[in-house]
Amino acid sequence: MTFPTSHSPANVNAMSDFPNAIDLEFDPLRATTVTLSTEAVSWAAQMSQQVPDGAQQWPTFLRAMALQGLQQWLEAGSLDLALYYELHQPPTLAINGRMGDYRLCLVAQGSLSDDEVTIPAATVQDEINFAHLYILAEVQEEVDQVTILAGLRRDRLLAQQQTLGLISQTDGTYRIPVHCFDTTPEDLLLYLTCLSPAQISSPQVSSAETAPAAPIAVPQTSPQPLQTRDPINVGRWLLNQLDAVADSLAWTLMPPLAPATAMRSTRTPVEQLDNILRKLQPTGVTIPPNARGAYTDLRTMGLPVRLYALTWTLVEPQPPEWTLFLFLGPAPGEQLLPGTRLIVRDATAMLAEQTLAQGNESGFLYAQVIGTWNEAFTVTVELPNGNTLNWPPFVFQPDISQS
Repeated sequence: MTFPTSHSPANVNAMSDFPNAIDLEFDPLRATTVTLSTEAVSWAAQMSQQVPDGAQQWPTFLRAMALQGLQQWLEAGSLDLALYYELHQPPTLAINGRMGDYRLCLVAQGSLSDDEVTIPAATVQDEINFAHLYILAEVQEEVDQVTILAGLRRDRLLAQQQTLGLISQTDGTYRIPVHCFDTTPEDLLLYLTCLSPAQISSPQVSSAETAPAAPIAVPQTSPQPLQTRDPINVGRWLLNQLDAVADSLAWTLMPPLAPATAMRSTRTPVEQLDNILRKLQPTGVTIPPNARGAYTDLRTMGLPVRLYALTWTLVEPQPPEWTLFLFLGPAPGEQLLPGTRLIVRDATAMLAEQTLAQGNESGFLYAQVIGTWNEAFTVTVELPNGNTLNWPPFVFQPDISQS
């Protein structure tokens, strides 16, 4: 299958608020619900009419509606995510879209949802053209609305294959319980933006219910290029705001830091960072009171890490400069594995690198870089098993009109 049609790269500005146990009941007020344009509905109808089998016209119409909904959902923001699909052929019950190196299988439900959905067995078992991600979407055709509900990774499906008793039907499909779709829309965007497809396609991963926090053991040969992605604007943090990119990648803005004067518990991210800074005080590391920070947790992606980023300005140099201070530590209840690396680069060179040594009781890594306001920095985390996680470039643009 070819995918000649490219649609404008885009991100999601407003994200869905999913609980830990994903509620898959349709809610028209969800941030992942979009109302399709007249042109999108017309295209879906035309695609269904091209199918000669009358029994398959309705499922084709739902898939086409869902595909248009996925495209429109992505176009709600500004991340560099381009959806490719066949514009002149009806979408089949197979791989029906691509985003970068990801092969996607969009699974559409009507407004009367079932407890199970159908996916082609070949999208799981084909060793070359398998689907990396299954995306579940619900279509309310009577109001032209599509809701992106959740996702399912191929590795997690393979890990549950025996438990679920998956048996290929006579028509070459699997029946998959809806509750297996355990990946939130937020995590789908994280995968598509930050991870290589190889990192979520290995069959040696436990199911979501029993998965250990250890990262997925799939080698990654090289970091993904970052320069083409829309950046994370940390200058907005000084205005007590997250930009759309950081928000879509599940970053959380922290309140201004209080002086680290005494050991606290580490139940909250702010308390954990406070303890890290306290331990660094004897080394001469100081954070000015005007610094602002944010953090992101990646345990839901099978990565037991939490990344903090702090920023502040240096006004004395001419031209003025800004600082990016990074702390990589374990997610709550986890430990960083020896050999974990934190790397910061600019456009031409590696600026900072720290590797967690065996027996390092502090259990975290940190790096600081300084640049002028027109400089950008890219951040990479390399895990001991070869997994590589990259973020879009960090930039400093405090003026809202510039972001």
